[in-house]
Amino acid sequence: MSALFSVARMDIVDYLAQVTSNGPIAGVSLATLRGGERHVEHYAGVRGVHDPLPVDAQTVFEAASLTKPVVAFVALQLVEEGRLHLHQPLVEICGEYVPDDPRARRITAFHVLTHTSGLPNIVRADAPLRTYFTPGERFSYGSSAFAWLQRALESVGGAPLETLVQARVFVPLGMRRSSLQWQERFADNHAQGHEWEGEPVPKRRLTAAQASWSMLTTAPDYLAFVRAVLAGEGLSGTTHAAWFLPRMNGRQGGAAEDLYAAHPIDPAIAWGLGWGIEIAQDCCFHWGNSPGFRALVLANRKTKDAVVWFANSARGLRVAHEVVPQTVPGDHPCIAWLSIGRL
Repeated sequence: MSALFSVARMDIVDYLAQVTSNGPIAGVSLATLRGGERHVEHYAGVRGVHDPLPVDAQTVFEAASLTKPVVAFVALQLVEEGRLHLHQPLVEICGEYVPDDPRARRITAFHVLTHTSGLPNIVRADAPLRTYFTPGERFSYGSSAFAWLQRALESVGGAPLETLVQARVFVPLGMRRSSLQWQERFADNHAQGHEWEGEPVPKRRLTAAQASWSMLTTAPDYLAFVRAVLAGEGLSGTTHAAWFLPRMNGRQGGAAEDLYAAHPIDPAIAWGLGWGIEIAQDCCFHWGNSPGFRALVLANRKTKDAVVWFANSARGLRVAHEVVPQTVPGDHPCIAWLSIGRL
């Protein structure tokens, strides 16, 4: 930690004001639960170069991969309704996704949600779209597989993913500033991303939902989802418990994607059906990383304490070392697993 922040732990309000006013992070939106009830919210910094007004409760941020637990929730509802089967190959539900790859024909919704599909995180030149190991064999974070799951959800749900999520999550939970695609009503109060040295990132305005990363939301809105999750709303008790069972351990090494089993198993971290799991702590978590934005949600299922924050800065996860101990007390191996540095 730099000398600027090496002092004894300070109040979150003062801390966030300091890190946003001195430049490491442009803006932060943070909300918490204590014992399952809304506790405190904090807003600091500015919306971005495009809009120097302060971040507030209505400022819409890119949630990146915090989209995935929401999509998992919808998937499990469809499972309960008998429309989706977790262990049915996706190819049988909505057709081919990975050409000329016999192993890919085994991929199921279960594999996608537990990150055991064998597909890469992001398709790129050194990781083309194919399976790198037999589905179900081990963990390797794979965002690309969620596009196939999205096709399946839309097929069995009979509607575009945005429509499904609005009807099943956003509207019932009062998440009025949330969507999986750009809405013009967000234009008057939204955050713009900034890279490591403060470089602004052009704003994306997606016209179609992406199941792995496209959610736009606010901290209070996302906290409404977390509160419902901890309360067991929207799913049967059996399905809700199954959501958080540790299905496959993560891998050590600081990179969630591990296509070639280069790193040993991490005994402290596993993946459930769309959530990261701190096994000993009975906590669930997820992080978000998109150009110029970072996000994290962490919740203790026993105490029902939780925190979620969004930052319009590539350094935005680094407030974890100050924020997490004050909001969700206890040891949290996910911070080390994510290799979160310090400001």
